[in-house]
Amino acid sequence: NTFRAVIGVLDIYGFEILQTNSFEQFCINYCNEKLQQLFIELTLKQEQDEYQAEGIAWSPIEYFNNKIICDLVEARPNGIIASLDEESIRPGDKSDATWLDKMRTTFNTHKHFKTRTGPQDRSLPEGTFKLIHYAGEVLYTANGFMDKNTDTLFKDLSRLMFKSSNAILREQFPE
Repeated sequence: NTFRAVIGVLDIYGFEILQTNSFEQFCINYCNEKLQQLFIELTLKQEQDEYQAEGIAWSPIEYFNNKIICDLVEARPNGIIASLDEESIRPGDKSDATWLDKMRTTFNTHKHFKTRTGPQDRSLPEGTFKLIHYAGEVLYTANGFMDKNTDTLFKDLSRLMFKSSNAILREQFPE
């Protein structure tokens, strides 16, 4: 008999901080931010709450709760992703620059969001914003966010199903 043991390792510190950070790094870093939040919630917060509820003597562990950063990114209707989605579908002139301007207005007082305050502000490169993640500061280039956020899978899938040789599928996905 052979016994096989497996150890799984989850790297919750897989942040990407590259020379140029775009939509892809934003998504990767957001996922890592959520993993960190889950880790904090399940490992630190719940355990400490349980110790307290059971009256167990222990020394509290201080930690940074990154919920504030997750909320900045994912909150509906006022988070970064919601604002990107809204800007992507609205009619009229839209661009990465207009989206960045809206974020500047919406998040200008958030302590984990930074961008230029105007044309004379040279604290960050033009067309960028900075998020202060739990793992560090990341400067993102807004250029390309709008295009990369446009999901054409449904349209492509609908076209494919409409051209199917199966009548039931064609009926479910009219052109």
